[in-house]
Amino acid sequence: MKSIKKEVTLISDNTWLISDYYLDNYFLVVGEKKAVLIDTGCGIGNVLDEVRELTDLPVEVLLTHGHLDHCGGMFTIDSCYMHPDDESIAREHFNKTDMIKWYIETRVPVRFPGEGHVEALTAMVSDEDYPFFQYKPIKDGDTWDLGGRIIEALHTPGHSPGSVCFLDKANRILYSGDTVNIGIIIPNKPEGTEKDLAIYRDSIAKIWNRQEEFDKLAIGHDGGLIDKGIVKDYLDLATGILEGSIVGQYEEVGIRKGVVARLGAAELWYRCDA
Repeated sequence: MKSIKKEVTLISDNTWLISDYYLDNYFLVVGEKKAVLIDTGCGIGNVLDEVRELTDLPVEVLLTHGHLDHCGGMFTIDSCYMHPDDESIAREHFNKTDMIKWYIETRVPVRFPGEGHVEALTAMVSDEDYPFFQYKPIKDGDTWDLGGRIIEALHTPGHSPGSVCFLDKANRILYSGDTVNIGIIIPNKPEGTEKDLAIYRDSIAKIWNRQEEFDKLAIGHDGGLIDKGIVKDYLDLATGILEGSIVGQYEEVGIRKGVVARLGAAELWYRCDA
């Protein structure tokens, strides 16, 4: 089997997408004085080594949220910034070898198919017991001055309580994590998901209110940069579901099982069991 590497793509000036074997995306944003790494992947390989191939500047890590596939690479990094509402999720997911291997086994056949890829990537997962990473809390409106470009945090709960998007006005990019992807998940709950869906709708409205400040979204999965018009699709879709004018249907598609509705470029799994 040929060796497999992460794909690194320049998506804007001094801005790279690092594809975590097509399982998730993370981004390196470099200014004149320092850089930020937005998310760290699911924990396959040393993220800091990858970053050092692109820049020697000091690097700070910003997490869009605390799920396994976005905070997993923190085992190679001392500290980061994260919204405190996601600490419990991050503690549940971080450095759980069995969970990372389950993620690889279930996602690789769909997102990165290839002979031996599952076995190869599973073998790269560290079995060492790392302590939970240190983090500094993010609050809505926080900024990071990289020199020549400023990154702003927008708290956008819905996919998780502590989900955050990061706005790069200089390059007109919004790093949306799992708040806006080609497909979005609102996990199912016994009491229903209407409250979570309303929170998500409000977060999408908040993003859309800033639409004049960005052109593209750098998303957490699938592809790289996408047009901002998908935000309006999600806003209309979530609003329609809540008002009853849009009704989803139960589907099983690949790794997804649950109730899903679609509008334009948006696909919202708003009672999702898997």
